[in-house]
Amino acid sequence: MNQVIKLGVACLAASLVLCGCNGSGEETSSVVEPRNEIELSPKEQLTQGSTFTFKYSLQEGQQLRIVEPPSVGNAQVENNLFHYTAPNDVTGSVTVKLELVTSDGVTSIAWLLRVNEPDPRFKQLSLQDSANEGEWQCIEDNQTHHGIMWLSSIKPAQHTYAWGDWEATLPGFEAICNDSLVSCTTENLIKHANDRQWCGRNDWRLPYAYEMKNITSEADFSLDQNKAAADPFFFPHVGFESYWLVTENTLNQADNVADSYSFGLQRGQVISENKRKPKSVMLVSGDYRDPSLPSEQVTPPSEEKSFIRLNEAGLPISLEKQQDSFSTTPWRCLDDIRPLVRDNLYLRDQRFSYVYWLTPGENDMSSNNHTFSLSGEGAGSCTQDTCHLDTFLSRVNEQKYCGRQDWRVPTKEEMDLLRNQTSQGGEYAFLYPTSFNSPEQGLYWVSTSLGYNVTSLSGEIVTNKEDADKDQRAKILLIATEFEPRAEEDPRSRGNHGQPNFDKLRSDYGVQPHQWPEPYVDDLANYQELGLMKKPVFPNHNPYSKLKADLGKKLFFDPFLSKANDVSCSSCHEPTKGWADGLEVSIGHARQRGKRNAPTIVNSAFLPRLFWDGRANTLEQQSLMPIQDPLEMAETLPNLVSRLNKHSEYPALFEEAFGESPINESQVGMALATFQRTIVSKPSRLDLFLEQVTESGDTSVLSDQELWGLDIYRRNGRCANCHMGPELTNHEFENVGLTYYKGFYQDLGLYNLDKQPSSVGKFKTPSLRDVMNTGPWFHNGLVSTMDGVISMYSEGMASNAPFGWDKYDPNYPQLSEKIRPLNLTYYEAEALKAFMNVVTAESPSI
Repeated sequence: MNQVIKLGVACLAASLVLCGCNGSGEETSSVVEPRNEIELSPKEQLTQGSTFTFKYSLQEGQQLRIVEPPSVGNAQVENNLFHYTAPNDVTGSVTVKLELVTSDGVTSIAWLLRVNEPDPRFKQLSLQDSANEGEWQCIEDNQTHHGIMWLSSIKPAQHTYAWGDWEATLPGFEAICNDSLVSCTTENLIKHANDRQWCGRNDWRLPYAYEMKNITSEADFSLDQNKAAADPFFFPHVGFESYWLVTENTLNQADNVADSYSFGLQRGQVISENKRKPKSVMLVSGDYRDPSLPSEQVTPPSEEKSFIRLNEAGLPISLEKQQDSFSTTPWRCLDDIRPLVRDNLYLRDQRFSYVYWLTPGENDMSSNNHTFSLSGEGAGSCTQDTCHLDTFLSRVNEQKYCGRQDWRVPTKEEMDLLRNQTSQGGEYAFLYPTSFNSPEQGLYWVSTSLGYNVTSLSGEIVTNKEDADKDQRAKILLIATEFEPRAEEDPRSRGNHGQPNFDKLRSDYGVQPHQWPEPYVDDLANYQELGLMKKPVFPNHNPYSKLKADLGKKLFFDPFLSKANDVSCSSCHEPTKGWADGLEVSIGHARQRGKRNAPTIVNSAFLPRLFWDGRANTLEQQSLMPIQDPLEMAETLPNLVSRLNKHSEYPALFEEAFGESPINESQVGMALATFQRTIVSKPSRLDLFLEQVTESGDTSVLSDQELWGLDIYRRNGRCANCHMGPELTNHEFENVGLTYYKGFYQDLGLYNLDKQPSSVGKFKTPSLRDVMNTGPWFHNGLVSTMDGVISMYSEGMASNAPFGWDKYDPNYPQLSEKIRPLNLTYYEAEALKAFMNVVTAESPSI
């Protein structure tokens, strides 16, 4: 057993000799000068299994005793000697409390002992800056990743900073720092530490959460003793304050929020804070785990969350058998559903990919029992002794495992997708042995830019050459990747986004509309050119009469139609708001939020189907449905009719309009429908332009920008694919990518009516007549600016190609094939927005 002996001084005037051993094992001695005070908080380090002894010089009548023994290890007092024996299998800081009893009283002594492994994890180093030596300390940490250095403030509560380059300007908060910084921000602190090369380093940075968690010591946390969860020997100044992390919080889509970490009550948790709020700071120097790489994730996903097991046909085996053993329910391939894998391949390929792995079989050619070389036969027989690697790949693809013929050797980086490194920066381990049917250890082929090389499952490249020797033998795992389907820009608009020649543009549009440049639409045979609005047609079963329209108008604005007499049709369709309500979704009975954005009733006379999902075929039918909706007016038709017949005015008005009594449900619908058919768009500047172009070829109604917007609408913007004809709609149903399938805003649209998988997420194409009067837009009202609408279409809407289990969901919504990235320039977007004002007239009045 190793033993270190030190002699201490207690209230002595005489000198003593201090004995011990230096790092080479040689005995050293020095004279300790007389001291008048006992060291009340002494510290010492020792190795596991060793004994530390401290000798006190006691005067006559003085006694030393232990009042609080250590939590681990063994402590003893023998006369004037204090002994501590460290445990063999535990590291960390240990407290032992002694009392020195004299005739004058009792003196408490709190020893802090640090038990280290033979190779200590932490080591305190010099700051190498005398001006700040008493403010900051450096701690070397050889167990976090490949080894890092910590820069810790001795006064963390007095050294506070705003995150990044944000100024600490929150009301009532002010950052405090004493580092000669212009502003107390972490960016300035990092620059200051790097410029002065504190601890000899110039790569200081904010830490990641895994690094802070790696020095969090749960054993040292004590709320009642106000002890933070940090090693008190090397991090004695760390308290319950929180510290900035390098990461920003993006979940709430706020750019003013960053992550922080505490060693106090919220230890181990990442806390989101305003970047302007002052926080304490620790800096780190050294390599870090790149959280964007699957091989360096601190906590890699489990096997069940990483792969979908597929059968021979490439379809998932049943969900309840997904976690069976290979011998019980064998699978042929794996669909890699880890988002981080997908993201990494996107960074490489600039397109999202699907990733599949071939599971090694038991007794077929994909088994790990086989090894292959680059010198085998290229054709003919193919055994494990003679088969050339490329021949083997051809044979595998002939088998069409999982219906695929694109199996190949993975690259080293792709093989790394199956490995993970420990948080301390050790060797890589193969992560998913069960999913890959327990692959055998050994060398495996990987592809390189020159051909092939070999690697082990732990990630070691055996040779430094780019191409392996011809006689090298190795096993094989196979991968297949494919780009997810994604629409591309219309070929007709590629390279055609510059400002046009406006003289030519006016010439092109200064003719009859049927002679205008051919639109960029997908179905030219069924395209209807923009035109003048027609007059509404009233159906034979409900012809127009002024009495009926006036009655419908009175009903439309009367909250009497609702159960609580507080909601009318006009509550959601206000004339001053484009006959909509300007809200995301309407507010109805009992202040409940509706499910969808209220569409305008303007031009509803021309609609063959009504509501966003087309569930009404006539205005008469539509008019009665909001009355009965529990979120809108919440009234039953029988009850409403009963109340109307008892009303002081309505019986006479209905009899005058319909020539019969009593009032019935059908009459209510017909009156409301008749009134709505009278609400038609006023002539817009588009109508004036069409009239003058048709009559004389005059295009002066539109400015250059607006005329360019018309051309973009019909061509580069592809708007006319759906928004065509006089009403600027094809009256069809399309999925534009806003279904939010299985999410908070999910709305299945037309599928709710016909239950057809192809209808999921389809909604009625709204008219763009008077469009600037009716925002916010889309069926959920989530887009409040026309700039946002145009930007979304320009980007091709959200990429909603299925991923993971969604690929095998027959109801997964399919984006309309008419939606393509437009790649509009800023000036094109501005011109298109200008044209949206051209098609918008003043909202029709009552």
